[in-house]
Amino acid sequence: MIKLIQELNIRNFALIDEIQLELSEGLNILTGETGAGKSIIIGAVSLVLGERGSADVVRSGANNAIIESAVDISLNRSVHRLLEEADLYSREDDDTLLLARQIASNGRSRCHINGRLATISLLKDVGDLLVDIHGQHEHQSLFRPEKHLELLDSFGGLVSLREKVTEKYTHILRLQSELVNLERDRKARLREQEFLEFQLNELEEAKLQAGEDEKLLAERKILNNAETLFELANTVYAKLYGSNEPEDFAIIDGLKSLGPSMSKICQIDGELKELDERLKSCLYELEDIARLMREYRDRVEFNPLRLEEVESRLDLIFKLKRKYGDTIKEILEYQANVAQALDDLSLSSERISELRNRIDKATEEARKISFELSEKRRECSKKLERLIERELHTLGMDKTVFRVLVEKKEARWQDGKGRGGSFPTIENNGKQYELGPDGIDEIEFLISPNVGEELKPLTKIASGGEISRVMLALKTILAEIDEMPTMIFDEIDADIGGRTAYVIGQKLKQIAKVRQVLCVTHLPQIACMADAHFVVEKKVYSNRTKIEARRLNKEERVHEIARMLGGQNTEITLAHAKEMLERKWEK
Repeated sequence: MIKLIQELNIRNFALIDEIQLELSEGLNILTGETGAGKSIIIGAVSLVLGERGSADVVRSGANNAIIESAVDISLNRSVHRLLEEADLYSREDDDTLLLARQIASNGRSRCHINGRLATISLLKDVGDLLVDIHGQHEHQSLFRPEKHLELLDSFGGLVSLREKVTEKYTHILRLQSELVNLERDRKARLREQEFLEFQLNELEEAKLQAGEDEKLLAERKILNNAETLFELANTVYAKLYGSNEPEDFAIIDGLKSLGPSMSKICQIDGELKELDERLKSCLYELEDIARLMREYRDRVEFNPLRLEEVESRLDLIFKLKRKYGDTIKEILEYQANVAQALDDLSLSSERISELRNRIDKATEEARKISFELSEKRRECSKKLERLIERELHTLGMDKTVFRVLVEKKEARWQDGKGRGGSFPTIENNGKQYELGPDGIDEIEFLISPNVGEELKPLTKIASGGEISRVMLALKTILAEIDEMPTMIFDEIDADIGGRTAYVIGQKLKQIAKVRQVLCVTHLPQIACMADAHFVVEKKVYSNRTKIEARRLNKEERVHEIARMLGGQNTEITLAHAKEMLERKWEK
């Protein structure tokens, strides 16, 4: 047997000053007078497992309510993984998990796991893996078809296959959302593409080169001053080599005339040979300068057509600078950016085509998995129907017919378009079916409690007692495959009595062989099945009401069962109570 919840400590909660309960493995029963506070204890358990709470639960006059629980997680690897991811557990830690919840009178809540602060969402995630709570109002979940789908998939071991469908469904939605956004912006992208293509064509036709404007400006300056440059260059050349004018003095000829004198000086004083060499070097240098100046003079061109071309090119560059950048470097960078933007827009068109192909592929994959899931659900539904009917017959509903309706949901819009945009649809044999996160099926439990009555949804035919028994039948069947280690039933026996109550007790006992069960009941037929029996009482001390709870010994159990049988402990009720317990103990 499993003993998951080991201890439960409740302080300053509603009418509770302090309650400490050590739960047993197997079937734990809570009994007490109507209004004694049994459901308050269940409410405290819900809070320590992460349910929402408010300041209303804090006992009058107290600063805060505190609920603590010690639970055994040695067999729950899912909880291990969850806590390891949150850095709240390691394999070296003890397998007893300490959960704590504190709610202050101002409504603020604090959660602790193993003494470390935790979020309410993490506490709830842990609680959802540990305990399944069913109260009178929880039975209403059976009225919701989505709950029927969950139960059928759990029974058939189809949860992992359903999760694959969910993964495909989410993937398709994500692809469709991206496709819708791209197609919605298509006109704007086309306008942008036309504008960018115009700019790119203009820039590519210009064929700008880095530094081109500086070279053109220098060339324009030369062309504008060609005549002056020719005259000046010619003057320099004439000064160096002379001209036909008699008054012009040729500098080079003058230097040459110094040669004989320098040679004679060097013959007399050899120390001046260096000066002679330097004079010769000056002569050679001036001759070279004169040659280069003559060539430059001859190259100077009076070209009005070229000047016009340069002016036109500079005008174009100036216009491009006004539009695209202050320098040619900035213009070329802008050109590269425009080219990249056009590539991106082209990729967007390719992306649309790619998305459509990916959606088609993902939809086909989803179709295969969804139809596989649907077929397995149909197979499992027949088996579940037989088992539920068998359980219901043992619970006093021997004429009941129970059916699991599994129908494929046809798409409301056969073009696959919904009012809010696209939603996934899959096609098979000419029909389109709407794909949801749980597949293509709509599942609903139908029941006919009496011979000759047609099958109807649970909401339209089932009484409170019938719903309780349907839930118990499901839990009995699912107990061995359900991973939930602890189940809590808050007065699941509403509207039930007699032999059926005794059978319900046996069913709870059967579930308790593989799960820890905590059950609130007002029926002695169920209470007598307990492995651990707790009584909840409301008492008044010094004009203050408080709720107490304690575990009963064998003798105390006899008196409590007798009270539940007849209200007062008479010899008859005590004898009957003792007999009921002895039958249970003998078993």
